[in-house]
Order: sequence, then structure tokens, then C-alpha cells
Amino acid sequence: MTAGLTVASATASPAIQETSASVAAGPQANTEATPEATADATPDSTQEPEEVAAPEDQDTTPKKVDYAGVVDQNGGLIAISIRNGKVVGYFCDGQIEAWLKGTAEDNTVTLEGKDTLVTAALRGGKAQGRIEFKNKSWRFSAATVKKPSGLYRATAQVRGARVVGGWIKLPNGQSVGRIMIGENAGEAAPAFDGGVQKWYGIPLTPQDPDGFIDSFLS
Repeated sequence: MTAGLTVASATASPAIQETSASVAAGPQANTEATPEATADATPDSTQEPEEVAAPEDQDTTPKKVDYAGVVDQNGGLIAISIRNGKVVGYFCDGQIEAWLKGTAEDNTVTLEGKDTLVTAALRGGKAQGRIEFKNKSWRFSAATVKKPSGLYRATAQVRGARVVGGWIKLPNGQSVGRIMIGENAGEAAPAFDGGVQKWYGIPLTPQDPDGFIDSFLS
């Protein structure tokens, strides 16, 4: 009988060991990721990406440029100069003139002066638009120019009166200008040849827009 119990005990031992091994292996098996858990951790590929704001369009208006050209059906000249958004202009046909100031933005300029309005689009190296002077209106096209062509202005004080001279010179040598004493008296200026201009013995020193735009607009 004793021998039978011994055999039975020896036969049961492997089953007990297997059971113990299964119990010991249980917690370790639970730590492994299941396919469902792995799927939950995977980013949703259908989620739309966040929108990134596109940079605002940059203003391509020239920062520094000079235009000069002929006014159609008038024969006079017009000059427009831009310096970092500041704009000065001058229209003259020898008999009438207008000094103008304004702004430049989105390749468009708008200038105003006494009884005068100028609007123009800037494209293809030209300023093209319209000038309205009192009850008259003309179109113009002014190309970019380099010194010594372009716009010039000179000022002086003579016996308590302010003298202002304005000139426009084109690359082909054509020029026009006018010299005013005060606001109502004046006459056509001599042809512009650069340097100091003598007017009835009065020396006038013309400056390009770099030299006068700030004082003119202030």
C-alpha cells in the first residue's frame, strides 16, 4: 500500500508543476499588448492636418523710383518720385504747374495738389494714369528715369518773398519748368541744364527728390 501511495504521489507531481507554471506565467502574459490595444494607440490617419496660415502678400510697390513723361493732348510733362511710400509729383507745361504730394501702395499712387488730382498704376517700369487739373483731364505715361533726368526743385527768399522753381527733364533732353514768386506771380523757367540756375541774377540751386522730399511733405 505504501508503494502504491508513493507511485500516486510521483504521478501527480507533473500536473502540479504544470499548474504552477501556468499560474506563474499568467501575470507576464497580461503585460503583452493585444492587437486591439495596438490599434487604439495608432494615430488616426484620417485626421486632417492643421491649417497653416499663408503669409500675407507683400506689397511690391517700388521703394525708390523716379518717373517722368509727357502728358497726352497737353504737351506738358509730369514727374513722380517715390521714396519709401512717400510720393512727390510735379506737372508743368510752362504756363501752368502743380506740385503734388501723396501715397504709394499696392502699385498705385494717388497725389493731390492745388486744384489737381493724379492717379496712376505702376507696372512695366511705367506710371500710367490720369491728371485732373481744375475742369480739365489728360492721360499720361511716364517711364522710369535716372539722373540727370527727373524732377528738380529750388527755393529761395528774395526781399521777403518766397521763390520756388520746378523743373522736369527727360532723357531725350526735353525739359520744362516754371518759377513762381509767391503763389500768383511767375513765368516759364529757362531750360534746365543742371547746376545753379540764374534767374534775374538770383541763384537757384535745384535739388532732386532725395534733397527736398522730406521738407516738401512736412
